[in-house]
Amino acid sequence: MIVWVSLENVCKPCEEGGLGVKETRNFNSALLAKWKWRLLSEAGGKWKEILISIYGSETGRSHVGLKYQSWWWRDLAKVCGEGDQEEGWFRKDIGWKVGDGSRVKLWEYVWLQSSSLKSMFSRLYSLSLDQGKRVGEVGTWEEGRWRFQPNWRRERFEWESKMEK
Repeated sequence: MIVWVSLENVCKPCEEGGLGVKETRNFNSALLAKWKWRLLSEAGGKWKEILISIYGSETGRSHVGLKYQSWWWRDLAKVCGEGDQEEGWFRKDIGWKVGDGSRVKLWEYVWLQSSSLKSMFSRLYSLSLDQGKRVGEVGTWEEGRWRFQPNWRRERFEWESKMEK
């Protein structure tokens, strides 16, 4: 006689009557998330330089066509919900401390409402000379306060200036 047992029961710890087998999908997601975290948080390393030189990004988004990406890189983007897919759990649950502003890109970072300033204020982004710059490059500390000093391609119209505030 064959007895069928659900994967949920097989994956339970032995103390709870299961076999203690790891659920491979969750375990794989956790390992991929660890790689993503390392890509974003570690300052350097040859492995990171190689990945960025191949794919052009440390975020999981790639400038290389899907056909030319490794399976590992595709899975990294998929598990974190990036690329062509909607925003994933990784980006929602992970945050940055801006610190000195040397690592956080002003226009690309998701500041509010799960959107970047680039997507929320596309008109201002198109006028900005600070595209691709990090927060620390777009302002200075004066008397204990951060002074944002954006550079624009042209003088903004009055209604565009109100978009900034």
